[in-house]
Amino acid sequence: MTRYPARIFCFLAVALALGLQGAPPQSTGTPLAKLMPAGPLLYVETPDFAGLLHDWNDSREKKSWLESDNYQVFSRSRLFLRLQEAQEQFAAAAGVPIEMPLLESAAGSESGLAIYDIGNLEFLYITRLPEARAMDNALWRAQEKFEPRKVADIPYYVHTEPSKNRLVAFAVVRGYLLVTTREDLIAGALSALSGKPMRALADEAWFAKAIAAAGPRGDLRLALNLETLVKSPHFRSYWIQRNVSELRRYRAEVADLFRSPQAIREERVLWRDPVATPTVETAAPEKSVLPDLLRLVPDQAGVYRAWNDPSVEQALGLLQQKVLSPRTLATLPSTVAPAVALSEGQTGSEGDLETRIDVPPLTGASGTFEPAALKKLLAEANLAGALQLGSTRALPGEVFAGTESVVVLEAATDWNAEALRTALLSAVQGLWTTSGLGAQWVEQGAGETDHSELDGLTHLAMAVRGHLLVVGTGGDPVISVLECLSKAPGKESGTYAAGFRHAAERGEIVKMTRLIEAPLGQPFGGAQEPGGHEPWFFSENLASLSSSLARVESESIVVHDSGPLVRQTVTYRLGK
Repeated sequence: MTRYPARIFCFLAVALALGLQGAPPQSTGTPLAKLMPAGPLLYVETPDFAGLLHDWNDSREKKSWLESDNYQVFSRSRLFLRLQEAQEQFAAAAGVPIEMPLLESAAGSESGLAIYDIGNLEFLYITRLPEARAMDNALWRAQEKFEPRKVADIPYYVHTEPSKNRLVAFAVVRGYLLVTTREDLIAGALSALSGKPMRALADEAWFAKAIAAAGPRGDLRLALNLETLVKSPHFRSYWIQRNVSELRRYRAEVADLFRSPQAIREERVLWRDPVATPTVETAAPEKSVLPDLLRLVPDQAGVYRAWNDPSVEQALGLLQQKVLSPRTLATLPSTVAPAVALSEGQTGSEGDLETRIDVPPLTGASGTFEPAALKKLLAEANLAGALQLGSTRALPGEVFAGTESVVVLEAATDWNAEALRTALLSAVQGLWTTSGLGAQWVEQGAGETDHSELDGLTHLAMAVRGHLLVVGTGGDPVISVLECLSKAPGKESGTYAAGFRHAAERGEIVKMTRLIEAPLGQPFGGAQEPGGHEPWFFSENLASLSSSLARVESESIVVHDSGPLVRQTVTYRLGK
């Protein structure tokens, strides 16, 4: 990052975790969105860019990340190299090296960055900066290399690098510094500063609607024109979440980050209605069972997810994938041709002499999952909510790590415990038994922890408490949920909630993934030569990112869906 400060915008979210922050400077004068010409795909704004940049440069997170495997892998990625190429072209056009001192000298208080083309990185940057500081900037000192021009009697400076046809233009006027890669953008902004009419970003429907719904601006604000953004091939290629089909349902998003010493809070608003966006006061009230479900999350749970009004298919899928028949999900088809092992014409080996050819080969006893009876009960229950819990655990000897899961389903009426035991046994008996032999429910515990466990090859436990069904991969996780029934319901409602306890889980997750990846690296010498191989994806690459963000103890999200608006609150709890 010390060499490539143009990418600082990509990592401002990390910088927000740092230091003691006071109230951000208040905006004065014309809103920057009124100076930005219409048409950007995304817009970043902060009331104190210089403060954010200072926090990032002084942070231990920055130092740790730059030394991490995650950064080393990223620095060899196609995205990084494309950004590096664009930065070198910008430096050639500007005639000054693009390094951290230039960024620091160009970082003012209230600042905005609008990106109009992702592929060509066409942008306009505006910051409020005292004229004395702006004229001490490297761009101003190199102005003799630029061609002076004027618009609305305001001077600005332009230079084009001929080989790549890269343009850089800047202006210093009335306490603003403007930098852009398109001359029409700076001309429009300067015209707006002079009072001439211009269609600005603030006048676009997607921006105005989303900003009106978002409320107060945070320490950092990001506005996305999703309707146009998802059409960009560069966005589809580099958007890491790979959920473009889901984003097509929305027209715009605004995300605000708020900092405090204890937490970072992100408030998101996604707008999907092209006609009207109701305010919070006029939106229909939510009927949520999440407060009743979230009280059942034990302190030792590593991850939790809760839904309001789940479908029968969703509930059945949770039970099957997390508890009854855990399995890997289907993988994407490979686009790489299979490898061919070349030999000297020899087929087989001496060991094949022991292979019988007069009897059919043994087949794997994979069994089948038979959910028909269980699905019928779920359909009749009129499900009101679902909760899924998961965590890692150290296995005996603390050498290996495993996982445990629980699914809680809340129905509109009381569950029939006996019918559920029969349906659950019917669903799984084909997986572990022949004709159900040797599989039966055994009552365990007493009082508040009374539950049933399946006596067989698998660890399966269940308990019914009125409207609540609890099914888990063993007695211990089910008991931990039952012990939370005495808690009072919380106040947090919504349509969806989830959380991850990063500090508690990261150690066991790294241990588990290393045990999986280390044997795979042995044929390439990776296990014997630490650091002498491409970092393993989970236990080294992502683990190093986890180490860089070790101060983040946990993260949670709560979603409210009112139809036209989807509101999401993401909270990152910080340690010392």
